[in-house]
Amino acid sequence: MRHITRFEWPYPVSLAFPLLGLAGLVVWWPVSLWRWPALVGALAGLAGWTLLEYVLHRFVLHRIEPFRTWHLAHHADPSGPIRVPVAFSLGLLLAVLGVPVLLLGADGMAGPVSAGLLLGQVVQESVHVRLHAPADAGAGLARLCAHHAYHHQCDAERAFGTLTLFWDRCLGTAPPAR
Repeated sequence: MRHITRFEWPYPVSLAFPLLGLAGLVVWWPVSLWRWPALVGALAGLAGWTLLEYVLHRFVLHRIEPFRTWHLAHHADPSGPIRVPVAFSLGLLLAVLGVPVLLLGADGMAGPVSAGLLLGQVVQESVHVRLHAPADAGAGLARLCAHHAYHHQCDAERAFGTLTLFWDRCLGTAPPAR
């Protein structure tokens, strides 16, 4: 097993950046603005996370260095602790906070959308850890466990989603029907 360096954090420490980002948004975005349109924006961000997670996993973690090398360590030892490089986590935080502001404006829906994206990241990392401990995952995650196990054990070029099978089905990377 590889030694964890100061440049990568194991779960749950890896949740520090997204949780700090969420806390910052709550402080920055006044509670009086959290009405139903903002909740819709947060739900849109959460749904958007599922696509972002798929794209990051398929194209960044499997094809772009140094992320590919970092991710291959996870594939080499899938039962080991889930580790997230600090550079990846910090870059993702900045993108999740910055891109919505650029696209939606600082005083628009950017805060709620970013909050949904960050919440998605927290949920995805937490679920991903459970997918590697199927005995602890429970029946509700059985399909996702099988899907993720296929990615690790059968074909690393399929089954990229960890929160949903939806994008794998839509984008042609779902495992073949049994």
